[in-house]
Amino acid sequence: MAVKRPTSYFLYHLHSDYSLLDSCTDFHEYVDLVKKAGGTAIASTEHGLPRGWISKKLYCDKVGLKFVHGVEIYLTEHLEPKVRDNYHTVLLAKNEAGIRELNKLVSISSDKSHFYYTNRISFEEFLRISDNIIKTSACLASPLNKLSEDNPWYERLLHHYDYLEVQPHNHPEQIEFNKKLARLSKEHGIPLVAGTDTHSSSRYKAECRGILLKAKRKTYGDEDAFDLSYKTVDELLSMFSAQGALSEEEYFSAVQNTNEIVAACEDFTLDNSIKYPILYGSQE
Repeated sequence: MAVKRPTSYFLYHLHSDYSLLDSCTDFHEYVDLVKKAGGTAIASTEHGLPRGWISKKLYCDKVGLKFVHGVEIYLTEHLEPKVRDNYHTVLLAKNEAGIRELNKLVSISSDKSHFYYTNRISFEEFLRISDNIIKTSACLASPLNKLSEDNPWYERLLHHYDYLEVQPHNHPEQIEFNKKLARLSKEHGIPLVAGTDTHSSSRYKAECRGILLKAKRKTYGDEDAFDLSYKTVDELLSMFSAQGALSEEEYFSAVQNTNEIVAACEDFTLDNSIKYPILYGSQE
């Protein structure tokens, strides 16, 4: 059966100005754009740490969007000796148990035994993540792109991902990675999903981000060739078409799978009741 052209998508791989030095866009701007486009949900996957997630959830509740708690976490092959490999992976909490598990992982990733230039978890810890968290292979910094397929970790990591993340950027390395992921998807039965790796709400904010990176003397190779600004579903589909790495059926399915992810993620309510610490053995 042919896959129908998607009419919406879930913006799940997203960075705001809480991804320090890597975005100039307030998270509220993304929420407003998604709401205007008729979207029903949004996620937050800041680099390393899920900064500001409570205020983000509150704003989503205010405007009527489902908020999905997530993070783009860093992975390392081993904690000792310390090596600056720091591969990327996106984690999305499916439910309240997933939220607690994700936050605990982030806390562990920040302790002295794990931290090296940034907070990380080991491959072994990643493989122990439960089904309460959805795991996607993220961007070109994914271990599925950086490791060779004959690496002893490769297939173990591959099979722990729930989705293989293809992105629409018209760049040679991204095109080759998308083709590789499409092949792996067919060989191993792991679905593709369309990640945008959005860092800016508009082209203007993308220019601002570029200035910020230069001012801070940070560079990510030839990232100027990547369009990391917010896209509507039609713009996203046009980018995949122009990229030419995937068949129409493959990228239609990948975009539609973003909606499958948000359907699998439960909405949750913040407990904002007043809490008092238990002191000196008191019970009330």
